[in-house]
Amino acid sequence: MIAISDIKVGVITLEGAKCEFDALQGLTMCGVSRDNIEVRYVPSASKAVLMTLFFAEYTEVDCVYIALPEGVEELRERLSELELQCRMPIGTSLRGLNDMTDILKMVQVQSDMVAKAEMEQRGGANFRLN
Repeated sequence: MIAISDIKVGVITLEGAKCEFDALQGLTMCGVSRDNIEVRYVPSASKAVLMTLFFAEYTEVDCVYIALPEGVEELRERLSELELQCRMPIGTSLRGLNDMTDILKMVQVQSDMVAKAEMEQRGGANFRLN
């Protein structure tokens, strides 16, 4: 299982927003290494979806946390679709620490499933010691 300290998290926020500090503090409290948190700024909440897509396509982050003071509620449906499209957990400041812990747990589950699938492809699942 991937350690929480090794999970790479992309944070999306507005420049100078208090939400950035809250997100960084919350993620480090959850055990994420500060070195594994990449912060990007958007000019408005409506650009959070596009920045999430950029994170998925152009970086090595395992999940994204969107920390915006307002406007996230209207993006919820689009973010749910994007989460499925990118197969990457996306959390928002709407649920705060609960969403942070949820996306980190989902990364761990996803990591375990990928490792198991890779082992099965190599034939490791059929190997047994008698």
